[in-house]
Amino acid sequence: MEEKLTKFKEKLFAAAKEKGFSDYELYVNVSDTFSVRVFKGEIDEYKNAGSAGISFRGTYNGKMGNSYSEKIADDAIPFLVENAAQNAGIIEDPDHVELYPGDASYEQVKQFEEGLAKVPVQDKIDKTLEMDRIATGLDKRIAGIDYCGAGTSEGYRLIANSHGLNVSAKSNNGFAFISARVTENGQFKVDREFWAGHNWTEFVPETLAKKAVENALSQLGAKPVPTGVYDILLERDDASAFLTAFSSVFSAERIQKGFSLLKGKIGEEIAAKGVNIRDDALLPLKAGSCSFDDEGVATKNKAVIENGVLKTFLHNTKTAKKDGVSSTGNGFKGMGGFKAPVDVSPTNLYIVPSNSSKDDLINEIKTGLIIRDLGGLHSGINPISGDFSVICGGYVIENGVKSRPVEQITIAGNFYSVLKNIVKTANDLNQLRGNVASPSLWIKGINVSGE
Repeated sequence: MEEKLTKFKEKLFAAAKEKGFSDYELYVNVSDTFSVRVFKGEIDEYKNAGSAGISFRGTYNGKMGNSYSEKIADDAIPFLVENAAQNAGIIEDPDHVELYPGDASYEQVKQFEEGLAKVPVQDKIDKTLEMDRIATGLDKRIAGIDYCGAGTSEGYRLIANSHGLNVSAKSNNGFAFISARVTENGQFKVDREFWAGHNWTEFVPETLAKKAVENALSQLGAKPVPTGVYDILLERDDASAFLTAFSSVFSAERIQKGFSLLKGKIGEEIAAKGVNIRDDALLPLKAGSCSFDDEGVATKNKAVIENGVLKTFLHNTKTAKKDGVSSTGNGFKGMGGFKAPVDVSPTNLYIVPSNSSKDDLINEIKTGLIIRDLGGLHSGINPISGDFSVICGGYVIENGVKSRPVEQITIAGNFYSVLKNIVKTANDLNQLRGNVASPSLWIKGINVSGE
């Protein structure tokens, strides 16, 4: 693949130069994914698919033009060059995009595990079938396993341009998931468990099956609590989802457009003193780890919030130029993949954990609620104002101990207030499930609507 791309790049750049482009860049993204899903003890879905995409951009008559192709072949070169020339300047952009010449050096970040790439397909299928079989037989109250699956993915990324930038990296990942539905006395409860990582032996079907079923069973008999103001323990996975929903407030692009209340607050205390949030692309084998962003800028380990003080926004080259600073290495293409423009996105954004366990925090809270299973995070939040109102469930904390389950309650408040009201973090951070993560959080004074 690498030899093929080198030859393709040389021919593309020669054609671009001959056409009259003053500078030019090639972006390549290749991926292969295997996944299997099981339903009622049988394979319900089986996918083994690959995809490739390239984008070409360059300056033609003083304006930037772009073109795209899903074909990496010599006969695609005339199409790419001609389309980019025709598109140059069609979309007026007052902020001229400049191709990045590259950095003097790049950290070597481990993103690929050879052992994972060698796991036989049959082993992936067998483990998924085993997970479904184990979960189904764990308890007579199980009404069904709604979904159960596993798989692996591999990716390759290359960016090269006429200024001398030439960087590439490959990555892979493994994943497994299961959702269990249980019932008792006419009440149904569903819970799920997910694993992601690079060491396939760490995917233990029995562990995931038991966690999903046990969590679902623990919610049977749930009922609301009285409306009031409570201290809460926001569980790890839901704290991660909550931070993900509001992560755009740290984007310099959103701030420059007026879509974040953090404008002008660099150096100000915006969170409790014990709160630290980092964006670290250099962690080995994590979801957002990478040596360079989609503009070829070297990535970094940086403090976003340090001891409650806002230290930096996340920048790509365009937003950095506007603010007169350097890019933080957070320029990434969005949901459209290789066809998408470069936006601002976090790498591994996370709230720094403490040395206290989740049980330690529950014990300190004494009286309050454990909150989990946040619902409606996309419809129930306003990422501009920071306001949120989301339905959820959980458990009551009585005398420092987790007790009865809770359902049909709503928590409401403001993200910026939550940052200031975090009393303590737990030590249960999991950075494998996604590139935005948080440990469990003790948050004081949350409004809860119940009965």
